[in-house]
Amino acid sequence: MSFVGNKKIAVLNALELKLRRCKGTGLQEFLAAIMTKIHGANFIPTGTDYSRGDLQCDGMLQNPITIFACYGPVNAGANATEAAMKTAVDKVSSDFKGALKEWPTLSEWVFVTNYIVMPAQIIQTITVLRAANPTKTLSLFGKERFEETILNMSVEAVDDLIGNAVTDEDFRSMQPAEVFQVVHDIMQQVQGNDAPDDEPTIIPEKKLLFNGLAPIYQKRIHNGFQNARRVADLLQNHANPLFDSEVAGAFKAKYLALKVQGFAPGDIMDELYEFALAGHKAKTVREVAIWSLLAHLFEKCTIFEGAPVEEVA
Repeated sequence: MSFVGNKKIAVLNALELKLRRCKGTGLQEFLAAIMTKIHGANFIPTGTDYSRGDLQCDGMLQNPITIFACYGPVNAGANATEAAMKTAVDKVSSDFKGALKEWPTLSEWVFVTNYIVMPAQIIQTITVLRAANPTKTLSLFGKERFEETILNMSVEAVDDLIGNAVTDEDFRSMQPAEVFQVVHDIMQQVQGNDAPDDEPTIIPEKKLLFNGLAPIYQKRIHNGFQNARRVADLLQNHANPLFDSEVAGAFKAKYLALKVQGFAPGDIMDELYEFALAGHKAKTVREVAIWSLLAHLFEKCTIFEGAPVEEVA
């Protein structure tokens, strides 16, 4: 195994974030990248354009014939409704039966999902299908199996696949030049007509908790807090005296737009991260810069709520 101690923790954290972002066809693409590195030409990825049908196959190992079916709910199924869970369960059954029809000689069928905690309903459905099809192997490929697979790959392969396994030590070595590069790339995306946000406030106690953010996001923001003051100083000491408020205004507008659309907290955080990533690869120095910037904005209450939202009676 290539990873131990803090580096192992960093890889597992990065993998969880990756899985939470692998919604829809993103999970299929992530699986294909992993399987191609492990199995080479024995793995055949399939396209994600389903206009002509996918024959119930999201990827295949040729020997023995193994068919993969992927299901990537938004934010790894967090806060899934009863209807969403029924959709997931129905997909397990329909995908297996469809694969069996299209690939009758298959040896194994694998249901791949990005759920952080595998729902009991899906486990139960797989169990029932196994009992009804004793000559076929049915298996689940969820978070635990992703972890096992990733941790047994080379450092180079893992960096290529998830690329943002930052450690606490990395956060202690934030590079100011990278912060400015991140901010520059962000401001290139906006029209410059967002209202400046120049009303700094002190972060309320338990803000990380009452905004409903999952522990993995809380940890990333907490990591960034150690650099939040440095980021604030860098932005406030810019030649443009309104620079900090203009950057904050861009993020506030983005946050409010996502909130109005009804995005869940974890989805909002992912969208803000992608906004800051600006299409670049998530290298360590950029990852540190982004989360340090987000921590600064979180601390001044530009993004996420500054007080618990009261229930309407």
